[in-house]
Amino acid sequence: MTRNRWTPWDDAPGTDGGAETVRVYCLPHAGGSAGSYLAWSRSQEPPAGLTFIPVELPGRGTRLREPLLASMDEVVDGLLAVLAERPEQEKFLLLGHSMGAQIAYETTRRLAERGRPLPRAVVVSGCRPPGAPVALPLHERSDDELLRGVVELGGTPAEILEHRELLEMLLPVMRADLGLLARYMTDVRPTVLPCPMVALGGADDRLAGPEWITGWRAVTAAGFRHRVLPGDHFFLHTQAAEVMAEIAAVVREHAAPTAG
Repeated sequence: MTRNRWTPWDDAPGTDGGAETVRVYCLPHAGGSAGSYLAWSRSQEPPAGLTFIPVELPGRGTRLREPLLASMDEVVDGLLAVLAERPEQEKFLLLGHSMGAQIAYETTRRLAERGRPLPRAVVVSGCRPPGAPVALPLHERSDDELLRGVVELGGTPAEILEHRELLEMLLPVMRADLGLLARYMTDVRPTVLPCPMVALGGADDRLAGPEWITGWRAVTAAGFRHRVLPGDHFFLHTQAAEVMAEIAAVVREHAAPTAG
C-alpha cells in the first residue's frame, strides 16, 4: 500500500472512507509531528463518523531526513496537493493546534480563493487569530531560552533538557517552525472564511489565553462557537475526549457541504 508522506498513518488512502465518514486532518504545533495525533487515529472509540488523519510536515517524525520548510506557502502547497488527490465529494475537516491552526486557516483561505471544495468546518486550538501580535518571539532567543520557554508552556518535559542528542534534533525544528509562524503572523492580511469555525483554548494558556480565542469570530462568515477547557497551551491532548466531542458536534451541526 502506497502512502502519502504527508499522511503516513492514513489507513484508507485513495478511498472516500465511506459515505458517512468525515476525515479530520490534524495539523501539529510548532516543533510537533504527526505522532502527537497518533493516539487519536488509533483510538478504539472515536466519535461515530470521524476518521482522524495526522499530518506530517517535512523535517520531523517519519520525514526526519527531509528539509524543513521555510514559509507558510510551502506548507500549504503541500497540504493542498494532498487534498487535491482526494475524491472531490469527500467530507473533511481541518483541525490545527497552535501553528497548525494558522495552517488550517491559510489552507482554507486558499481553497476558497481557488473555488475548491471546503472543509465542513475549521477547528482552531491554542492559537491567536490571524493578524494578532506574535506572543513570544522564541525563535530569536538563544537555545537555552527557547527551550525554557517551550518547557514553561507545558509542551516539553523539563527532563528533556538533559538529553543533548535529542535536543540537537528538536531545536532546529522548533526554531524553524516558530520563525515561519512569526513571519506569517506579521505578514498575513486576515480574510473572512465562508465555512464554520470552532475556536478552542486552554484556561491557563500563556500564549493564546481565553481573551484571544473569541477573536477568531472575525474571520468566518458562517457559524462560530468557542470553548475554553482546563489546561495550559497543550490542553488539546490532556482534554482529547472533550475536543473530539466538539469536533463531532460541529460535524453534526453542519452536515451539508460548504460551497467553494
